[in-house]
Amino acid sequence: MRSPVDETGSDDGAGGADGDSVDRPEEPPSVRGLFAALSRAVRSRPPGELLLVALPLPALLVAVAALPESRGWALSLSATGILESRWTLWTAFASSFVHTETGHLLDNVLNYWLVLAVAYPLSVVAGWRRRLLYATVAYVALVPFVSAWATLLAFGGALDAPAAGFSDVNSAFLGYLIVVWFAALSAEAAPRDRSTGAESVTVVRSTPSAAPGIDARWSLVVVFGSLAVVFLSPSGAGYFPPSPTVAFPFAVVALVALVSLLTRVGRPRIAGLDLPPSRELLYVTGASVAVAGVVGSLMIVPLGSNVFAHLAGYAVGVSVALAWVIGDASATGR
Repeated sequence: MRSPVDETGSDDGAGGADGDSVDRPEEPPSVRGLFAALSRAVRSRPPGELLLVALPLPALLVAVAALPESRGWALSLSATGILESRWTLWTAFASSFVHTETGHLLDNVLNYWLVLAVAYPLSVVAGWRRRLLYATVAYVALVPFVSAWATLLAFGGALDAPAAGFSDVNSAFLGYLIVVWFAALSAEAAPRDRSTGAESVTVVRSTPSAAPGIDARWSLVVVFGSLAVVFLSPSGAGYFPPSPTVAFPFAVVALVALVSLLTRVGRPRIAGLDLPPSRELLYVTGASVAVAGVVGSLMIVPLGSNVFAHLAGYAVGVSVALAWVIGDASATGR
């Protein structure tokens, strides 16, 4: 079955991820309907693309875990900076792919698949398929160094313990998920040239109050708001107490973004999109995964988790995705 994306003839255009027909009778949202829609979406995509999204990183993590010497690649918290030595620089990168326990490895692989299971179809809807691949390369290349820098900034030289795990990169994909969720909703309302799959935004954006829709820049409010909440909330990690002074700037930016968006594009208007129930459930599931991910990786975390590495990964994840959202808005003069 071909999805609406394929019907537009656009390789990276937005469209339906589930292939539902608008003529199909409405049914109440259900988990069974969601899985059926995801199954249709999977069958509509090139197998090579799906394998590229789902397998290389988990395979890399398993391969690294199978190497007997890989446990020695964990980042030592006795270091004072990632440039302390060549070995420290190497472990700063490699430690993100090292797992000292099988349970930790499985947990990170399952979390990766969980986030990508909703981030990928939302990327198809948003027209971000290539961007997801570009983001993956950026996260794999950048997040290990940024998270290692943040970790040593917080703990470096204070104790002699190893730090390792893929959860910092998973946190980057979590940040991507939040932004692409809004980008997909924005694409749902954008009128399209059916012959090219290109968006025609002039009419909708010139009269923002006349049509249903949501601007992708609303993700700015959620991203900065979530960071404010994280720094205000008690954490399971005793070394990460609430910090109102750090939370305040994030809350101010979120408020400024909210007022600015209300003034420029109006409030979000989702009710009139008339999405199929399976598509609605995709958004509900994506939002649920995002909220659970933020709470589970940045707020209610078990003792021993590296919240600073998670925060660093989350920051890189949202920064890359928000750069595309802001760039798209600038390109259309909004």
